[in-house]
Amino acid sequence: MTAGAVGALVAAGGWLLLAGGGRRVREVLVLDEAAATRGPARPTRRPLGRPGRRPGSRPGPGGDVRVLVMQVVALLRAGASPGVAWSRAAGVGAGLTGVPDQDGLAQVLGPRHAEAVVAATRLALDVGAPLGRVLEEVAGTLVAEAEATADRDAALAAPRTTGQLLVWLPLAGALLGWGLGADPVASATDGGVGTASVVLGLVMAGLGRVWADRLVAAARGPDRPGVDLMVQLALTAAALRAGAGVPRALEAVGAAIGGADGDGLVRAARALVLGAPWDRAWAGVPAALAPLGRALAGAWVDGASPSEALRAAGDEVRLRRRVTTRHAAARLGVRMVLPTGLCYLPAFLLVGLVPVLLALGIDLLAG
Repeated sequence: MTAGAVGALVAAGGWLLLAGGGRRVREVLVLDEAAATRGPARPTRRPLGRPGRRPGSRPGPGGDVRVLVMQVVALLRAGASPGVAWSRAAGVGAGLTGVPDQDGLAQVLGPRHAEAVVAATRLALDVGAPLGRVLEEVAGTLVAEAEATADRDAALAAPRTTGQLLVWLPLAGALLGWGLGADPVASATDGGVGTASVVLGLVMAGLGRVWADRLVAAARGPDRPGVDLMVQLALTAAALRAGAGVPRALEAVGAAIGGADGDGLVRAARALVLGAPWDRAWAGVPAALAPLGRALAGAWVDGASPSEALRAAGDEVRLRRRVTTRHAAARLGVRMVLPTGLCYLPAFLLVGLVPVLLALGIDLLAG
C-alpha cells in the first residue's frame, strides 16, 4: 500500500471520528447558552394568525404552548367554537367534538405537548369543565415541564461539552508537533509504526466518544412515553373541580390520555365503582403514577378534599426531578473521568505524540 493511500485512509478515519456526531467545530468550541439548553429540533409549521415570526426562529422553553393556548383561550372566551379557535390560532383542524388534530398540532408544539393539549381538550369535553381554564392550567404545567427539561440539559451541558472537546485533543497534539518543526503527517502515513499508532489512536478516540455519549444518555434518563405525570395531576384536579367524583375523574383522565397509564386509571376507576378497596383497585396502575394515587387515597378513604393533596403531589414530583437532575449531573462529571483517562488520553499519545516523536527522531538521525 502506498503512502498516499495510507494517508487517505487515516484522513478518512479522522474525518469520520470528528464529524460522525454531526456537529461542526464552531458548535463544539463555542457552545452558546441556547445550544446547551435546547433539545433536538422538531419540525415546525407556521400557524395562522401568528404573523411576524421568522422561519427557523425558536421561542424559549414552552413558549409555543403558552402563546398558542392563550390565543385559543381568548378566542373561546370571545365566543368562538373550539374548532374555529384551533383553526385560527394554530392552523390545525378539529373534529366535530372540537378536539384538535393531534398530528397537525404536533407539527406546531411537538408530539408530547400536542398529546397533552389534546388530552386536556378531551377531558374538558367529557366532564363538562370549562375548556379555556383547563387548557390554561395544562399550558402552565407544560411550560414548567419544558423549563425543567431545559434545566436538566443545562446541568448536563458542562460534562457533555467536555467530552466533545476531548475528541479534538489528538489533533491538538499533532498541531503542536507541527509547530515544533516535526512532520507528523509523514510519520503517520509511512505505513509503519506511525500509521499503526494513528489508527489505534483513532479507534481509542472513537471508543471514548461512544462511551461518553452513553454516559450522557444514562444521565439524561429515558423519556417515559405518554402524557407527563404533572399533566395528569392537573387533569385530575380539573375533573374534580368540575364535580366529578374520584372514580369518574380517574375514568375521564384515563380515557383522555390513553396508553398504559390511561388503561390503568380506567381499570382502577371501575374497580372502585364495584366496591374494591383503594389499595386493591390501585394495584394495576403503573408505579410511576404513585404520587397521584397517594394524593387521591385520602379523598376516597377519608372523604378529605383532594385539592391540596394534588398540589402537594405536584410539588413533590418537581422536587424529586430537580434532585435527580442534580445528582445525575454530579455523577456524570465524575464518570467522565473514565473515558478521559482510558480512551482520550491514550488517543492523544498515539495520534498526537508518537508520530511527532518518530518524526523528531528521524530528523535527528538524518541531521
